[in-house]
Amino acid sequence: MSHSRPTPDDDPDFTPPFCTNRLCRFHLEAGPDWPFKRNGFYTRRSDGQKFQTFRCLECRTGFSTRAFCTDYWLRRRDLPGKIANLVSNGAGLRQTARCLEVSHPTIGRHIARLGRHCMLFHLERTRKLKIEETVVVDGFESFEYSQFFPYHLNLAAGQNSWFLYDFTDSPLRRKGRMTTEQKTRREALETQLGRPDPKAIEKAMTDLIRSLSRRVPTGGRLDLASDEHPAYPRAVKQARLKEPSRIEIVHEVTSSKEARTFLNPLFAVNLTDLLLRHSHANHHREALAFSKRRMDAISRASLFQVWRNFIKRRRENGDEQTAAMLLGLADARLGWPEVLRLRLFPDRQTLEEWRLTYYRHRVRTQALGDRQRFHDLKRAY
Repeated sequence: MSHSRPTPDDDPDFTPPFCTNRLCRFHLEAGPDWPFKRNGFYTRRSDGQKFQTFRCLECRTGFSTRAFCTDYWLRRRDLPGKIANLVSNGAGLRQTARCLEVSHPTIGRHIARLGRHCMLFHLERTRKLKIEETVVVDGFESFEYSQFFPYHLNLAAGQNSWFLYDFTDSPLRRKGRMTTEQKTRREALETQLGRPDPKAIEKAMTDLIRSLSRRVPTGGRLDLASDEHPAYPRAVKQARLKEPSRIEIVHEVTSSKEARTFLNPLFAVNLTDLLLRHSHANHHREALAFSKRRMDAISRASLFQVWRNFIKRRRENGDEQTAAMLLGLADARLGWPEVLRLRLFPDRQTLEEWRLTYYRHRVRTQALGDRQRFHDLKRAY
């Protein structure tokens, strides 16, 4: 595992890469000619630590090394890495809260913050990634609030690398065996709250395929593999219509009844399903740790994506190689301190509308009806 580099606070030679003011022209396009100066130090009252301060000579904004740290604004600066490690290794919110001696709502807020950071981290690290392998797509089923509100996390994993490229979500209608009382309850809930969109999987899978297609050069080919879910061919068709003649999209189907062995063409996404259910308590079957809101599950899925690709070894009993290393996205296996070393800014990334909905935590929980609770960020990041 790679040794974590010093944070901006601990690096006496740290040079700010851009201005922190979003309205400054050197926020997005800062280069070697960006005019700034070192502007002394300030001392934090809580522990007496000194921090280097800077001033942008273009917009006159002042800031310090703290502005580039992921624990900026936090009182408990030790929590993010510990929470990420516990949550990605199967601990639920309350177990994590007991281990760290904080309240479980505090853990929930930190997971939301970590989810936003991990989304930006993954986008930053994969900015120039081109897909050169077959991508396996599938829906991972879980539920929010209660079993009357299932949903899919639509996953896309590399067939050879096992790299988790992306995911989207789709609310579902409860199906399968139900008692008479359960059917009556479902009907009452749907009368009150409405039925989930029957084309939710098709729409979310279309967004996923379009996201994948942007990583294929013009004139190239995107090979997709999936099971025989009827929404997937329709999603492929919609993606072709929205990306006319730019690339070729080829879709191959494998029966879901085939043995889920290493030789199965869908093995990469089957393994991702297994790891996601195993390593995150909110997806354990018949447990109390399930996510009460789908947005919380999406935040945890962002943590899982970074953990799976950059932190976890590709093979549990193999060498130190990760899926990201196999694709040339990292030189060594990362740890959470390295992932959380630098604060990331959303307006320096290109976020599709559905991904921006995730970042702003605007995914609705159907069970709450009009009682939705959204966290309005006081700052853009």
